[in-house]
Amino acid sequence: MKNLCLTSILLVFTFLTSNLINAQPDTIRKGDLIYDFSFVTSAITFIETNDSSILMTISKSDAAKHILNHAVKFNYSVPKTSTLALVKFLLSDSQKNKEILPLVKRNLQYAKDSVAETDLPQKECLKYLPKGFSYSARLFFTFGYDIGVVFGSNASVNLASPHFLKNMREIKYYSIHELHHAGFVREKTNYMPDLNVRTYAEMASLIEYFTHLEGMGTYVPLSMREQEHAMNDDQDYIALQDSSLMRKYEENYFQIYFSFKNNPQETVTDKDWDKISILSDYKRLWYRVGAYMAEKIDEKLGREKLVSLIAEPSEDFIKTYLEIRGR
Repeated sequence: MKNLCLTSILLVFTFLTSNLINAQPDTIRKGDLIYDFSFVTSAITFIETNDSSILMTISKSDAAKHILNHAVKFNYSVPKTSTLALVKFLLSDSQKNKEILPLVKRNLQYAKDSVAETDLPQKECLKYLPKGFSYSARLFFTFGYDIGVVFGSNASVNLASPHFLKNMREIKYYSIHELHHAGFVREKTNYMPDLNVRTYAEMASLIEYFTHLEGMGTYVPLSMREQEHAMNDDQDYIALQDSSLMRKYEENYFQIYFSFKNNPQETVTDKDWDKISILSDYKRLWYRVGAYMAEKIDEKLGREKLVSLIAEPSEDFIKTYLEIRGR
């Protein structure tokens, strides 16, 4: 009898949650920034109903186009022939999707109430962008693609990411991270480097850009994490608190960076791509060392200088850090 009652309560809770989510708007506008939930809300409906026509609706969304553009540009291991093929792939594991659905719904409600309605990401990001900067962008909330990405002036956050299923508060910090990327790219006149580099000089430029981009994105939520005692909730910030580890990371980073920077005419090989994988994957050096650089520039030269570097070549970001480190 107790189990039956518990089951009934859970069914009622699920019903009420679904109705609450469905009754809310799919977009929340704050100034010229739109928090767009249409992808994830439609994904939830598809998982609940298995209505294949919903996949076509999702595939026509701006969020799906955003994800496909990113996948093509950075050659992700997902279908890249069409938005429909990509959406079908992202929502293909029906059993897993049903298992995580209650947590995704929870994350959606949190993202609406504590991220979009408060407009926290935009408020925080504007502290680390030039005076007078104004967003004209969308922050998409998606299902199944990476943890979050930027393409052009728009960004996205995946509410089904295992990181957010474990800790929904992380959605807030990663929304700040990704939205800052959107401002960063716009300040770079929408420039994002290609991965088809051929020379060491081009590889060095690629490293400079992503150290700058990811370093700033990681640094911007740091003070909020400190205030809210969330520094131990993400591996990047755990690393940033370990000064001994960061010294090793910095040494490792500059060994890789200068191996390319000091030999500009050399030709890039497959082994070179293996060498830089440590920057984005395993040790995430351009996130962690990049954030460390941003923090030191902010402390030594001030916020205005840190922000002004965004519009400059990303080589200047690294040069500026090396200059203050040598003092």
